[in-house]
Amino acid sequence: MDMKNATILLIFLLCVLGLIIGVYYTETSESTLNSDDYEEVIHEDSNGTITINFVLKEKNESDLSKFFT
Repeated sequence: MDMKNATILLIFLLCVLGLIIGVYYTETSESTLNSDDYEEVIHEDSNGTITINFVLKEKNESDLSKFFT
């Protein structure tokens, strides 16, 4: 195997490794999201267009108590 083919193979393997690591971190960060932390706000204008926004709820003392029990 000459140097050119070895370089191409190395770059390909690094790309595959980067994709695997990226998928792993994406899945772990999505699993830590809690749907209870967001409030769904739905707006419908006169044209019938529906807009859905996810708004992060503010935490208070009672919400934090579930993490310490």
